[in-house]
Amino acid sequence: MEYRHTPVMLKEIIEYLAPRPGENFIDCTLGGGGYTKAIMDRLGETGKILAIDLDSLAIANAGIKLKAPIENHQLYLAQENFKNLSNIVKKYFSPETKFDGIVFDLGLSSAQLEDRSRGFSFNLADAPLGMNFGEQIEETAENIINNWEIKDLTKIFREYGEEKFAYRITLAIVRERQIERIVTTNQLVKIITEVIPKRFQDKKTHPATKIFQALRLAVNQELDNLRQVLPQAVSLLAPGGKIAVISYHSLEDRIVKQYFREASKDCLCPPIMPTCRCGHTAEIRILTRKVLIPTAEEVLKNPRSRSAKLRVAEKI
Repeated sequence: MEYRHTPVMLKEIIEYLAPRPGENFIDCTLGGGGYTKAIMDRLGETGKILAIDLDSLAIANAGIKLKAPIENHQLYLAQENFKNLSNIVKKYFSPETKFDGIVFDLGLSSAQLEDRSRGFSFNLADAPLGMNFGEQIEETAENIINNWEIKDLTKIFREYGEEKFAYRITLAIVRERQIERIVTTNQLVKIITEVIPKRFQDKKTHPATKIFQALRLAVNQELDNLRQVLPQAVSLLAPGGKIAVISYHSLEDRIVKQYFREASKDCLCPPIMPTCRCGHTAEIRILTRKVLIPTAEEVLKNPRSRSAKLRVAEKI
């Protein structure tokens, strides 16, 4: 299966990162290789880029499409979880190496959505409830749906999916799993659509969207991973180096926004403190005071980009 994916806001990413020959970069979410390829084209033979992805298919695809850079030691491919970024870098670069740019695209690729065996999408034929990004992740949506307690299921549906009918959906799932194990996307979709009142079912958005999002986030621990990796990424940047993050829903964007805000301040003490006691100093300067979104033209060409939000910061 070819790993297809259209890189979102590629023009904006390249403009902000501004790769130049001889520089070092990290693509923490390789996917279809769109950002990696565009950056490499500007790095020349002396520049290097580390590309990371949990998905073996993404790594294999890049190995075929970007064979020459790999052979010339310009590109390093790592099938790893980006939450371990600092340790991954140590495998390929010397301890003193700093990077001129790091990019994250936190969305699903077209290849992942269209791979029936993954169970990410409810728009395909019936599929198993997997939803993990790679073989290293042992958790599955099937296990969560069939084994988690009511309070825990409700919590992830409410917090990760922002689903107003979280408790009602959870009760329906628990009732159904007592009769028959829920193992496919169609089984889960049927439960959700029967529970949510028709008047609340948005014609533009499938009623199962929020629950599938919540399960994917829980299976892959995406929010925790993001919280862990952002400080690591900033610490790896050279002065003037940029970090660019594209997120696709409010939970991810909130984490990025909050981290950027705190990392750009000289003091994190409460306002009531007369003098600074935390000793915190600003590490970054925010370059996107307002979040950037795709142009109307890009959304028309690539509808999956419509919810993308880009934030960029520069290492001081």
